[in-house]
Amino acid sequence: PVENSLGGSIHENYDLMLRYDLTVVAEHECRVSHCLLAVPGVAQKDLQYCLSHPQALAQCDNYLRANNITPVPLYDTAGSAKLLMEQHTDRDLPDKCTPANTAAIASDLAGRTYKLNCLDKGIEDDDSNFTRFLLLGRAGVSQYLNKKIPSKTSIVFTLPNTPGALYKALACFSLRDVDFSKIESRPTSASLLNYLKFKSQLGSNAHKKK
Repeated sequence: PVENSLGGSIHENYDLMLRYDLTVVAEHECRVSHCLLAVPGVAQKDLQYCLSHPQALAQCDNYLRANNITPVPLYDTAGSAKLLMEQHTDRDLPDKCTPANTAAIASDLAGRTYKLNCLDKGIEDDDSNFTRFLLLGRAGVSQYLNKKIPSKTSIVFTLPNTPGALYKALACFSLRDVDFSKIESRPTSASLLNYLKFKSQLGSNAHKKK
Protein backbone atom coordinates (compact mmCIF):
# COMPACT_ATOMS: atom_id res chain seq x y z
CA PRO A 1 0.00 0.00 0.00
CA VAL A 2 1.31 3.44 -0.92
CA GLU A 3 -1.65 5.80 -0.65
CA ASN A 4 -5.07 6.09 0.95
CA SER A 5 -7.80 8.53 -0.01
CA LEU A 6 -8.32 9.48 3.66
CA GLY A 7 -4.96 8.91 5.35
CA GLY A 8 -2.76 10.13 2.50
CA SER A 9 0.59 8.76 1.36
CA ILE A 10 2.39 5.98 3.22
CA HIS A 11 5.86 7.50 3.20
CA GLU A 12 7.57 4.52 4.81
CA ASN A 13 6.74 2.34 1.81
CA TYR A 14 7.95 4.99 -0.62
CA ASP A 15 11.29 4.97 1.21
CA LEU A 16 11.48 1.19 1.06
CA MET A 17 10.98 1.24 -2.71
CA LEU A 18 13.98 3.55 -3.02
CA ARG A 19 16.18 1.27 -0.95
CA TYR A 20 15.49 -1.93 -2.85
CA ASP A 21 16.00 -2.64 -6.53
CA LEU A 22 12.38 -3.39 -7.42
CA THR A 23 10.15 -2.20 -10.23
CA VAL A 24 6.49 -1.20 -10.11
CA VAL A 25 4.67 -3.50 -12.53
CA ALA A 26 1.01 -2.79 -11.70
CA GLU A 27 -1.33 -0.93 -9.38
CA HIS A 28 -4.71 -1.70 -7.86
CA GLU A 29 -7.22 0.46 -5.99
CA CYS A 30 -9.14 -1.37 -3.28
CA ARG A 31 -12.25 -0.21 -1.42
CA VAL A 32 -11.45 -0.45 2.30
CA SER A 33 -14.11 -1.27 4.90
CA HIS A 34 -13.09 -1.50 8.55
CA CYS A 35 -14.70 -3.41 11.42
CA LEU A 36 -14.45 -2.93 15.17
CA LEU A 37 -13.46 -6.32 16.59
CA ALA A 38 -13.33 -7.49 20.19
CA VAL A 39 -12.92 -10.66 22.22
CA PRO A 40 -16.24 -12.52 22.78
CA GLY A 41 -18.02 -11.17 25.82
CA VAL A 42 -16.64 -7.62 25.52
CA ALA A 43 -19.21 -4.90 24.83
CA GLN A 44 -18.55 -1.66 22.98
CA LYS A 45 -19.22 0.36 26.13
CA ASP A 46 -16.28 -1.42 27.80
CA LEU A 47 -13.73 -0.29 25.23
CA GLN A 48 -11.01 2.21 26.07
CA TYR A 49 -8.30 1.37 23.51
CA CYS A 50 -8.12 0.20 19.93
CA LEU A 51 -5.22 -1.55 18.17
CA SER A 52 -4.49 -1.30 14.46
CA HIS A 53 -2.12 -0.08 11.76
CA PRO A 54 -1.62 3.73 11.90
CA GLN A 55 -3.32 4.17 8.51
CA ALA A 56 -6.42 2.27 9.65
CA LEU A 57 -6.57 4.32 12.85
CA ALA A 58 -6.32 7.53 10.82
CA GLN A 59 -9.14 6.36 8.53
CA CYS A 60 -11.41 5.78 11.58
CA ASP A 61 -10.30 8.81 13.60
CA ASN A 62 -13.73 10.47 13.86
CA TYR A 63 -15.37 7.22 14.93
CA LEU A 64 -12.81 6.59 17.68
CA ARG A 65 -13.07 10.16 18.96
CA ALA A 66 -16.87 9.99 19.05
CA ASN A 67 -16.69 6.83 21.18
CA ASN A 68 -13.84 8.05 23.45
CA ILE A 69 -11.55 5.23 22.35
CA THR A 70 -7.80 5.83 22.40
CA PRO A 71 -5.96 4.63 19.26
CA VAL A 72 -2.89 2.42 19.79
CA PRO A 73 -0.77 1.95 16.63
CA LEU A 74 0.62 -1.49 15.77
CA TYR A 75 2.33 -2.98 12.72
CA ASP A 76 -0.69 -4.48 10.98
CA THR A 77 -4.51 -4.62 10.97
CA ALA A 78 -4.87 -8.42 10.83
CA GLY A 79 -1.90 -8.73 13.18
CA SER A 80 -3.71 -6.55 15.70
CA ALA A 81 -6.74 -8.85 15.57
CA LYS A 82 -4.51 -11.91 16.00
CA LEU A 83 -2.65 -10.34 18.94
CA LEU A 84 -5.91 -9.45 20.66
CA MET A 85 -7.38 -12.94 20.30
CA GLU A 86 -4.23 -14.73 21.45
CA GLN A 87 -4.02 -12.79 24.71
CA HIS A 88 -5.25 -14.74 27.70
CA THR A 89 -3.30 -12.30 29.85
CA ASP A 90 -2.37 -8.66 29.23
CA ARG A 91 1.35 -9.51 29.29
CA ASP A 92 2.08 -8.86 25.62
CA LEU A 93 -0.50 -6.16 24.91
CA PRO A 94 0.54 -2.49 24.87
CA ASP A 95 0.56 -0.56 28.14
CA LYS A 96 -2.87 -0.26 29.83
CA CYS A 97 -4.50 -2.50 27.19
CA THR A 98 -6.27 -5.68 28.28
CA PRO A 99 -8.52 -8.08 26.33
CA ALA A 100 -11.45 -6.70 28.34
CA ASN A 101 -10.96 -3.02 27.41
CA THR A 102 -9.34 -3.20 23.96
CA ALA A 103 -10.61 -3.69 20.43
CA ALA A 104 -8.91 -4.03 17.06
CA ILE A 105 -9.70 -2.41 13.73
CA ALA A 106 -9.39 -4.90 10.89
CA SER A 107 -11.40 -6.54 8.13
CA ASP A 108 -14.45 -8.75 8.56
CA LEU A 109 -12.30 -11.63 7.27
CA ALA A 110 -9.75 -11.07 10.05
CA GLY A 111 -12.56 -11.14 12.58
CA ARG A 112 -13.84 -14.48 11.29
CA THR A 113 -10.31 -15.91 11.04
CA TYR A 114 -9.41 -15.10 14.65
CA LYS A 115 -12.92 -15.69 16.04
CA LEU A 116 -13.48 -12.14 17.27
CA ASN A 117 -16.88 -10.51 17.61
CA CYS A 118 -17.66 -7.72 15.16
CA LEU A 119 -19.12 -4.90 17.24
CA ASP A 120 -19.55 -2.48 14.34
CA LYS A 121 -18.98 -2.44 10.58
CA GLY A 122 -18.05 0.28 8.12
CA ILE A 123 -16.51 2.49 10.80
CA GLU A 124 -14.21 4.38 8.41
CA ASP A 125 -14.86 8.14 8.34
CA ASP A 126 -15.76 8.23 4.65
CA ASP A 127 -17.38 5.66 2.38
CA SER A 128 -15.02 6.74 -0.41
CA ASN A 129 -12.15 5.07 1.44
CA PHE A 130 -9.80 3.57 -1.13
CA THR A 131 -6.21 2.35 -0.83
CA ARG A 132 -3.82 2.18 -3.76
CA PHE A 133 -1.58 -0.87 -3.85
CA LEU A 134 1.49 -1.40 -6.01
CA LEU A 135 2.64 -4.75 -7.34
CA LEU A 136 6.45 -4.90 -7.30
CA GLY A 137 8.76 -7.21 -9.22
CA ARG A 138 12.44 -7.72 -9.90
CA ALA A 139 11.93 -7.34 -13.67
CA GLY A 140 10.07 -4.60 -15.49
CA VAL A 141 7.14 -5.06 -17.86
CA SER A 142 7.86 -2.31 -20.38
CA GLN A 143 8.60 -4.90 -23.09
CA TYR A 144 5.01 -6.16 -22.80
CA LEU A 145 3.35 -2.74 -23.11
CA ASN A 146 1.97 -1.11 -26.23
CA LYS A 147 0.05 2.08 -26.96
CA LYS A 148 -3.28 0.36 -26.29
CA ILE A 149 -2.36 -0.49 -22.68
CA PRO A 150 -2.80 2.41 -20.19
CA SER A 151 0.40 2.85 -18.22
CA LYS A 152 2.18 5.18 -15.82
CA THR A 153 5.82 5.97 -15.15
CA SER A 154 7.10 6.88 -11.69
CA ILE A 155 10.36 8.75 -11.18
CA VAL A 156 12.24 10.01 -8.14
CA PHE A 157 14.95 12.64 -8.01
CA THR A 158 16.66 14.99 -5.57
CA LEU A 159 17.19 18.70 -6.14
CA PRO A 160 19.79 21.22 -4.95
CA ASN A 161 18.65 23.69 -2.31
CA THR A 162 18.62 26.64 -4.71
CA PRO A 163 15.92 29.12 -5.79
CA GLY A 164 13.77 27.84 -8.63
CA ALA A 165 15.18 24.29 -8.60
CA LEU A 166 11.77 22.61 -8.48
CA TYR A 167 10.32 24.95 -11.09
CA LYS A 168 13.15 24.23 -13.50
CA ALA A 169 12.82 20.47 -12.98
CA LEU A 170 9.06 20.46 -13.62
CA ALA A 171 9.40 22.79 -16.60
CA CYS A 172 11.20 20.00 -18.49
CA PHE A 173 7.99 17.97 -18.39
CA SER A 174 5.59 20.87 -18.95
CA LEU A 175 7.36 22.02 -22.10
CA ARG A 176 6.92 18.51 -23.53
CA ASP A 177 3.22 18.28 -22.54
CA VAL A 178 3.89 15.47 -20.06
CA ASP A 179 1.08 15.31 -17.48
CA PHE A 180 1.45 14.34 -13.82
CA SER A 181 -1.17 12.39 -11.87
CA LYS A 182 0.65 12.85 -8.55
CA ILE A 183 3.60 14.84 -7.20
CA GLU A 184 5.08 13.95 -3.81
CA SER A 185 7.58 16.24 -2.10
CA ARG A 186 9.06 15.36 1.26
CA PRO A 187 12.25 15.79 3.30
CA THR A 188 15.01 13.29 2.71
CA SER A 189 16.97 11.78 5.59
CA ALA A 190 20.74 12.02 5.42
CA SER A 191 21.15 8.24 5.15
CA LEU A 192 18.63 7.96 2.32
CA LEU A 193 20.19 10.91 0.51
CA ASN A 194 23.62 9.28 0.68
CA TYR A 195 22.11 6.05 -0.62
CA LEU A 196 20.52 7.84 -3.58
CA LYS A 197 23.82 9.56 -4.38
CA PHE A 198 25.54 6.16 -4.29
CA LYS A 199 22.99 4.66 -6.68
CA SER A 200 23.38 7.65 -8.99
CA GLN A 201 27.15 7.24 -9.05
CA LEU A 202 26.78 3.56 -9.90
CA GLY A 203 24.52 4.45 -12.78
CA SER A 204 26.96 7.07 -14.06
CA ASN A 205 29.91 4.69 -13.89
CA ALA A 206 28.01 1.96 -15.71
CA HIS A 207 27.07 4.44 -18.40
CA LYS A 208 30.72 5.50 -18.87
CA LYS A 209 31.87 1.91 -19.28
CA LYS A 210 29.48 1.47 -22.14
